[in-house]
Formats: sequence, C-alpha cells, structure tokens
Amino acid sequence: MQRGSYQTRQQEAVTELFQRLQAQCLTAEEAYRLLLENGMDVGKTTVYRAITKLCDQGILRRYAPQSSSEAARYQYNPCRESHLHIRCAGCGAMEHLHCGDVEAFAAHIRAHHGFVLDEGRTMLCGLCEKCAAQKAKVGE
Repeated sequence: MQRGSYQTRQQEAVTELFQRLQAQCLTAEEAYRLLLENGMDVGKTTVYRAITKLCDQGILRRYAPQSSSEAARYQYNPCRESHLHIRCAGCGAMEHLHCGDVEAFAAHIRAHHGFVLDEGRTMLCGLCEKCAAQKAKVGE
C-alpha cells in the first residue's frame, strides 16, 4: 500500500455521500452537515481533507465560487471519458455533451487557437430550459 493511500471509514463515508447525491453540488460544510445528520461521527477537518483527496484523484469535481462570498462546490465525477459538460446556474443540473458539433468545437479550438481543451474538466454554464423559462416569466 502506498503511503497516504489508505481509506478510513470517514473517508469512505464522504465518498459514499457524494456518490449517493451525484446530481447535487455540495459545499464542504453541507457535506459535513449531511454526514452528521446521517449519524456519522466525523470531524470537519477530515471531511475537508477527504474532499481534497477525492478531487486530486478525479473522483470529485471542484466548481469555483462565482463570488468571493460563496464557497466552492463539489460533485461526484462519474465521467472517465472525454467530453464537455453543461451546468445550469439555476438548478445545478449537469449534462454530458456527446455531440459531433461539440467535438468539432474542440477540434477548432485546437487547430485554430493552438489550445487543447481538458474536456473532462471543461464546464459550460448557462440556464436549462426550465430555469430559462422561469427567469423569462419573472422578467415579464
């Protein structure tokens, strides 16, 4: 076993929490609170360390806060294949883009701009159809 590669019961609980709630993006505080609510005796520092380790391993994705007053959010990353993602800024829903047009876009970026996208980490943000419709209703 490599040094630092062991998995404690608390680390396993953090992993299982994110796997169970894979459609959600949680802050470290929210993850800590949910673990406590589910009867897991875990320290806040352990949760933060486990999240950092899971991000380093590619098991979780980290989404940077939109403002300095917000916390980073984390989400289980079931993807091991290369493709872009879209995420709704309203409800947080995330979709995988398997589309020839997206592949052509990535090829264009590479050929014409000399930049290779890290497709597994590239996230396009916007509003899903439902949230866009709700926003339009409020704006009327």
